[in-house]
Amino acid sequence: MKIYTKREDKYIVRYDRTTPLWDVMKTLWECKYFEPISYGELFTYTTDLYKQNLARFKDLTYAPKYCVQLKKKAESKEVNKNKCKFIPEHVFFADFECSTDGFHKAFNICYDSEDGSVSESIWGQNCATEFLERLPDKSLIYFHNLSYDINFILRHMTEVKGTPIIKGSRTMQITGLYKGKAIIIKDSYTVINKKLKLFPAMFHLQCGEKEVFPYNYYSSVLLANDNRTGVISEACKFVKDIDTFMKNIDLIENCRIDENHFDLEKYSTFYCKQDVRILREGFVKFRNDILKEFDLNVYDYVSICSIANKLFENRVYFPNGNLYDLSNKPREFISRCIHGGRCMLSDNMKQKSEKKLIADFDAVSLYPSAIARLYTLEGIPKVMKKEMLSTEYLMRHLFDDDQKEPIGEKFMSGFFVLIKITEIGIHRHFPLIVCDPELNPELNVPRKFNTCCLMYVDPYTLQDLINIK
Repeated sequence: MKIYTKREDKYIVRYDRTTPLWDVMKTLWECKYFEPISYGELFTYTTDLYKQNLARFKDLTYAPKYCVQLKKKAESKEVNKNKCKFIPEHVFFADFECSTDGFHKAFNICYDSEDGSVSESIWGQNCATEFLERLPDKSLIYFHNLSYDINFILRHMTEVKGTPIIKGSRTMQITGLYKGKAIIIKDSYTVINKKLKLFPAMFHLQCGEKEVFPYNYYSSVLLANDNRTGVISEACKFVKDIDTFMKNIDLIENCRIDENHFDLEKYSTFYCKQDVRILREGFVKFRNDILKEFDLNVYDYVSICSIANKLFENRVYFPNGNLYDLSNKPREFISRCIHGGRCMLSDNMKQKSEKKLIADFDAVSLYPSAIARLYTLEGIPKVMKKEMLSTEYLMRHLFDDDQKEPIGEKFMSGFFVLIKITEIGIHRHFPLIVCDPELNPELNVPRKFNTCCLMYVDPYTLQDLINIK
């Protein structure tokens, strides 16, 4: 920080009263104002802090070039391969086992090749680097919950290529190099959004032995210097099903060392390999099913949403011939009419009840039901004239529910508008009104609130606001 002093008719820096930035940082460190941040959090940190400011539109005029007609046919696999920087030639599925006390440290990793011909494990504090050393060039690796596992790999990568794909706090894909070898790391959870323990029932897989693992026993102190010997009587304090734990020690080959000692590596590897096998078999089966039914390779996509979007492109968007990709002002304006899901309590009030049951309503399959019930607007958007900007006009000229072509005064297939709510009819416990703080900075209220405000809406939202009040 620089301190300025005025002398005569100018300001000068008083270096005797200036604190160097390094000294400030060092003082903050000594006073414990810094908190540790993981490598995974490093990529999501700016995403979490980012907040879009909704600037007002001065006008909505735009160049037609910002609307691109979707008329391409689905490209062949050969064309797609030529466009990619590199095509993965090897696919692996992996999982880390880590100590959970204090700063999490990986002590074991197991991995399988796509066909299961390679099934290996690596033990010790250097398991992550050894894993990277063993990987062949042009490898694709799947972890189930990459946001956690990436913390143990990212620090060892030589270079991160391109921009990591991150949504919220979830790391979905990272591409990089390790000593010249190209590597893509993806999250299988974004493709199959289910816990690993549900895979056997979903894909009719052999579930294996019941998992009884003393996670808290595998501490960083116990595993220091790559120790492999555990005390059975001590480990039993960290499991609920002691009988199964003892049975598994004898079941796993060469796991029991003597009456009161067992091999930490063999016990950990047994369960880690079991998880990796279930992940591999379930994911490969899912991929084969998608390939057979839709001719789409799951390995080419980051999430189930991107797979679904490609399917829509192939079967709906491209064959239609009158659908458009939007950008610039049209896309920005229309996107503001998307308000997302809601998570709230009745009247936005905290509730507590020790005698009555509280209903937790969680609506599911909203997107599929909306796609089946509604329709997609064709053509390019047109800017409405001033005389059209009234609720009465919009409702009078909007298509009826089953209407497909303009008929008489019903010539408007859809619209996206910014409205001003001036009156509240019924104060709902779960209001439909969305009060965006960026659009209504003067209102200090929750997002879902019975209040007069500005709001971006589409036809369905406006109709609901009118009919349900």
